[in-house]
Amino acid sequence: MFTFIAYIAIAALALQLADTRRQLRRAEETLLEAAKRIGALQRHAGLLPPKPGEVVDPAAWRPAAAPEAPPPTPPVASAPAPAPEPKLEPAPTPREPATAAHAAPAPAPVARSAPELEPEPAVSLATRFEVLFGKQLPIWAGGITLAIAGVFIVKYAIDAGFFARIFTHGVQVIAGLLFGTGLIAGAELAWRNEDRVRDSRVPQALSGAGLATLYASVLVAASVYHLIGPATGFLGLALTTAVALALSLRFGAPSAVLGLIGGLVAPTLLGAGDPNVPLLTIDLALTVGGLVGVSRMRRWPWLALAALLGGASWSLWLVLGAGALDALSALSTGGLVLVLALALPALTLDGPRRALLRSASAGVGALQLAILVAIGGFVPLHWGLFILIAAAGQVLAWRDRGFAMVPPISLGLSVLLLALWPAPSVGWFASIGLALAVIHAGPLLARLWQTAGDYKSAIELSALALAAPALVWLHFPLLADAALAGITIGAALLPAAALGLGWRKKERAEDLRFAGLTAVMGLLLAVAGLLLAPHWAAPLVLAALGLGLLQFGQIARDRWVEPVAAVMSLASLPALLATSPAGAELPRLLQGADGLAPAQSLLRWGGLALLVLAFALRLRGASLQRAAQALAALLGYGLAAQVLPASALVLVPAFAGAGLLLAMQRVPAARLLSPAATFAALSLGWAAWPMAIWGMKGLESISGLPMLIDDPMLAPGPVLRRLLVPALALGSALWLQRGRLGPSAVRAGLIGSGLVGGIAVHVLYRLGFANVFGADFTATGLAQRALWEGLLLAAGWAMLQRARLDFARALLLAGTVHALVYTDVLHDPLWSAQAVGAWPLVNLLAPAFVMVPLGLALFARAWPQRPAAFERICQFAWMGSVGLFGWATLRQAFHGSLLIEPGVLPAENILRSLLLLVLAIGFLLWGIRQARHDWRIASLVLMLGAVGKVFLFDASGLEGLLRIGSFVALGFSLIGIGWLYSRQLAKGGADEG
Repeated sequence: MFTFIAYIAIAALALQLADTRRQLRRAEETLLEAAKRIGALQRHAGLLPPKPGEVVDPAAWRPAAAPEAPPPTPPVASAPAPAPEPKLEPAPTPREPATAAHAAPAPAPVARSAPELEPEPAVSLATRFEVLFGKQLPIWAGGITLAIAGVFIVKYAIDAGFFARIFTHGVQVIAGLLFGTGLIAGAELAWRNEDRVRDSRVPQALSGAGLATLYASVLVAASVYHLIGPATGFLGLALTTAVALALSLRFGAPSAVLGLIGGLVAPTLLGAGDPNVPLLTIDLALTVGGLVGVSRMRRWPWLALAALLGGASWSLWLVLGAGALDALSALSTGGLVLVLALALPALTLDGPRRALLRSASAGVGALQLAILVAIGGFVPLHWGLFILIAAAGQVLAWRDRGFAMVPPISLGLSVLLLALWPAPSVGWFASIGLALAVIHAGPLLARLWQTAGDYKSAIELSALALAAPALVWLHFPLLADAALAGITIGAALLPAAALGLGWRKKERAEDLRFAGLTAVMGLLLAVAGLLLAPHWAAPLVLAALGLGLLQFGQIARDRWVEPVAAVMSLASLPALLATSPAGAELPRLLQGADGLAPAQSLLRWGGLALLVLAFALRLRGASLQRAAQALAALLGYGLAAQVLPASALVLVPAFAGAGLLLAMQRVPAARLLSPAATFAALSLGWAAWPMAIWGMKGLESISGLPMLIDDPMLAPGPVLRRLLVPALALGSALWLQRGRLGPSAVRAGLIGSGLVGGIAVHVLYRLGFANVFGADFTATGLAQRALWEGLLLAAGWAMLQRARLDFARALLLAGTVHALVYTDVLHDPLWSAQAVGAWPLVNLLAPAFVMVPLGLALFARAWPQRPAAFERICQFAWMGSVGLFGWATLRQAFHGSLLIEPGVLPAENILRSLLLLVLAIGFLLWGIRQARHDWRIASLVLMLGAVGKVFLFDASGLEGLLRIGSFVALGFSLIGIGWLYSRQLAKGGADEG
């Protein structure tokens, strides 16, 4: 304790030294700046010449002539003598301009004023170090040393008894008093002989050391040796404090600091034995009070802070020993805490940080008394002290806003202490709790509506109301639900009283205080309702309370209450899912009901749906109204799930959503759109599982595996109930009401319905085709795909004829991409086992290869703003399709239905070369006819391919007439192509696109 207090005092001394040096430095800078300004003013007035290099207006500096100097005689050349009479003669032309010396008289000697003050040379760091540690600090350090020496002399005499044989206890005390008095006398003598001492720090150090010695001597005489009684000791301490106050005012801050050190170090002597707590607290109060008084008179806030901090350290030391304190010691300790935490800060702590310092001091005091209550065993006496400081803090906060943070601190400590109270009795817990509640609630209710936007009071009041039932339940968990509900309702009366006091305040609607208190009251009433009602009715209680709060807010005309009521009403949904009947009710949402559910479940879902629907109808906010409508739709579906089987339940969301969409003809769309969207989402949830299975099979098909519709979820019944019927119902209703809804909502709804319906149609088509033609992928795969792609393109063409461009583009794109990916890439009959038919030309090759270019051509018609490059893509698609068709047809002529049969006959090989030539000629003729440059380039590519094939492959593999025939055919073909190109180029047609 001694070391801690010594550190505090030394830190305060260092702060004071730093502040003194800073003030001196500022004074020097001020004097230097004043000297510079005086010099500048003198130069401006002409009393001093300008400095070298300084730019000054010549007219602004006119040096003053010396009073004894005679007026200067102007030169002859400067002004001609006047003529007796004027003559009209031309003015002579000047040979050179007049200089300043000719134009004005020569300046007389200037009488210089006092020399200008020059700035002192900068002091080096080494010099400053030498002055501080060699000149200033040693004196104050000597004073501190003397004070500590006086204390240790007395302590040594007490502990070791070294001088006990020579000096009795009384002589020791008297010697200490004489030593201290001598030090103070020496300080007075040094102060009176200032001209000889020439250092004000000497009397300051001596007086401080004397004060510390006097404090120690009086305490030892009263508490250790019991040479004087408590009353005499009190008078001695009071006299020493008065002397300290006088000397501090006489000698300045260092004496006060050293007096602080002595006054706080002296009580350490009492730690060796059984301390006299009342006397010690009186000593501390007088010591700190005297120093605080000095700080106020001399405007030394640092001294007050140091004294209060030291006193708080001692009071904390006393509080930590609260378990062994008797009643008088406890009262003394509590009184000391009250003085240090409230009384002295209220009198002394001022300035811009007054509120923070006073609140911190009071908070520390309240914390110390809270520790006193906790360590002392929560006895009534300690509780009384804590209640006293809580009440005093309320009084000070009411009178001075500097203590505004004290009530929240004491409230938090009150709740914490009540929560930590081990095994309290009902009577004492109720008495202490009610006393603290009254102390805190009264000022809060009185202050709440005095200032606009007083959120702090509203928060404190809410915390107090919420803490009461929580603390009761914490300590008395076996209390009956009805009793706990009554306590909760009683706590709800606190925010209710606040609402009543602010009912007629017009400014209450401008902030959130009224709504916040309403929320707290509603929460407490909800807890009470949940305690009184059966657990299965919890969602009904919350929904009914939310409806009541909504009505209350509308009566109060406070728009901020509506969100509070909405939160309370929406909380009924998690309450519905968390209560025990939900274990049997929730599976019915997915599986339907095997029979009629219990009446309890019907009441829960049906009653809650009606309450939420009534709530939604009374809401005014659009966002909250949509949320409540969606919740009502969910609850309505839940009610149906408690009654209907799964086969019928799956259709409820679709028909309910379609019905709401059709009802928009008579009801505003804003009231029905949210529940309709909710039912649509529920319908999509039913469709999610079969759609996921279909999507997984579709992903597998992209890797080349056949897409087999063999899952039970993709059977006709589930597909119809989960996919097709809901998509038709919702899509049709949405299409009929497209004029009453926004285009984005209609487009999104139709896209979703079209996607779900398209999946259903695809599954049903695959099932029907397999039922009629068989499920063999090799035998029927190409036919099944060609028919499906043809249907998609036909549907797109139909939409195009009706000018439904969005639908047309979607269908045409789907058919084209399907044909490209599955028919032309993954399962092309040229490299995949796909039967094309036994008859040449009368087979599936043409329908299979024509889908992609035909789809692109139709898509171009549905895309008026298409780029120019799209047309070239279409031409390339036609080229590829014609080439694949010719190649596959040739292959089919030799191998039949399956084109992947191994082997190539010689005649087939020759015909392939001939096919390349025929295609080249045909592309060239078509390019010339349609003025298509791409076709002509493609013909050249084919011709080069034919030449390469004949020379590289056919010539080496053929003999006799076959070889001759191939070369003859190739020759004539090349001649014909060349002739055609020459005619085309002669006409200038080579540049068409």
